[in-house]
Amino acid sequence: MNQTATRSNPIIENSKTDLISRDSNGVALFLDKSTNQYVRQTGKPTQNAGSHQVSSALYKIYKLISKKAYNLRCSLIKFYSGTTQFFSWFIFWPLYNSLFKIEYHGRENLKKLKGPLIMVSNHNRFYDSFLYRIIVGLFSPLLPMRFMAVIKFTDKFMSLVKKTGIIHFVYSLFGVFVVEQGLGLNKNLKRAKNILKNKGVVAMFPEGRLNRGTDVALFKRGVSALALSNHTKVLPMHISIKEGNFMKFKRGSIVVNIGKAHYLETHSTYEQLAEGLRQEVIELGRIKS
Repeated sequence: MNQTATRSNPIIENSKTDLISRDSNGVALFLDKSTNQYVRQTGKPTQNAGSHQVSSALYKIYKLISKKAYNLRCSLIKFYSGTTQFFSWFIFWPLYNSLFKIEYHGRENLKKLKGPLIMVSNHNRFYDSFLYRIIVGLFSPLLPMRFMAVIKFTDKFMSLVKKTGIIHFVYSLFGVFVVEQGLGLNKNLKRAKNILKNKGVVAMFPEGRLNRGTDVALFKRGVSALALSNHTKVLPMHISIKEGNFMKFKRGSIVVNIGKAHYLETHSTYEQLAEGLRQEVIELGRIKS
């Protein structure tokens, strides 16, 4: 045997085997002390079986505890956000109805709806997300709605509000989860997928930003990717807001048009499906405004 090859290609020995050499292909040759026979092995000898079993058992316990902790956290968030959203109706309903004249069209499309569901609409005011709570009604099986939102704003007013800490407070109060640009589609949708998997409701603004114009901006492909990955119905809505003159005690107006929940086609691209949803929202806005 070539002892030089043995020294130049050392591998870990254990109490049961001795490394003798390597063959021409570099495969290690061992002498099994129990049988006094040569044994070929392409990798390092395995660790002690008992040690490996202990490590495997500890890893399984760790995974189990992690899963239980995650499920508990999700349940607590669901309960907390459901409670805050239920009682918030008693604040938002009288507040919005005192400041605006609100019209609803297609509210019958909400009947018998339950999770899993994705609710989408245009986003032209920072406070239109609170309208979702009024739209679904006081007692709704769609509660809690888990809003997908951003924490970095292009709008100057929202950036200023963020500095006060109000944004973080509202997000934590209503169970909002944050997505970040540049993080990637799969990572950003992970939380939303888990919510839908547990028959929850995800509310999102596919424009991805505050759009104060009358036109509906392009929808991000994340909405269609999410709907297809979990085979979930999408409920399109259009919200039109005209602010009044509060100094003259003149109310504004809000028109909410609610479409029918439906599944997305599977033979189109994410971009095509997102554009299709955008066109649905635009058409809903033409019903009455």
